[in-house]
Amino acid sequence: MTELDLRQQRTRGALQAALIALVTEMPFESLTVADVTRRARVARKTFYAHYPDKDALLLDCVAPVLEAVAASVSHTDVETLLADNKPLSYPVFKLVGERAGFYSALLNEQGSARLIVFVLDFLTRHSYERHERLWRSAPRLEVEPLLIAHFLAGALFNSVRWWLRQACQPSAEIMAYTFSRLAAPGALGALGYDPS
Repeated sequence: MTELDLRQQRTRGALQAALIALVTEMPFESLTVADVTRRARVARKTFYAHYPDKDALLLDCVAPVLEAVAASVSHTDVETLLADNKPLSYPVFKLVGERAGFYSALLNEQGSARLIVFVLDFLTRHSYERHERLWRSAPRLEVEPLLIAHFLAGALFNSVRWWLRQACQPSAEIMAYTFSRLAAPGALGALGYDPS
């Protein structure tokens, strides 16, 4: 890695750290590029050399974390719908619980609409991919699998928002099992499986 690459990495890291800190202090919609650059101690011109706007910076903060969570879910057992002996949604609840202040600030009415769409698209894509073996072997497809993935993504997203409003109570693991009890019967039934 060259000195320039290292400097760019440091600058991006400083901008990301500044945004993460500021989001817990003020509504995202009120946050300006000037606020971020002031906190990061970089010039406004430097910000725009890396990002077109604050939403792009936000997505750059969140995307690698979501990808790491998705990668951490190894094999999904088609019989139990568990991954690593926990519901597929557990890593999401765990991540959100670990950074509750940050996600509370972003997933509310004053958060980033672009982030919300990004997260919903990410959850939909990963739900579709993670459940592919299940729907490919389904006894009878009563609902398009991509629609089921959209349904599960929306349900998970809103369950996370509800959980954040409850100060992340109950625990991430209990919440993941609760989500599975709520969502699995409908999704399985739509694929022709007996959800009981």
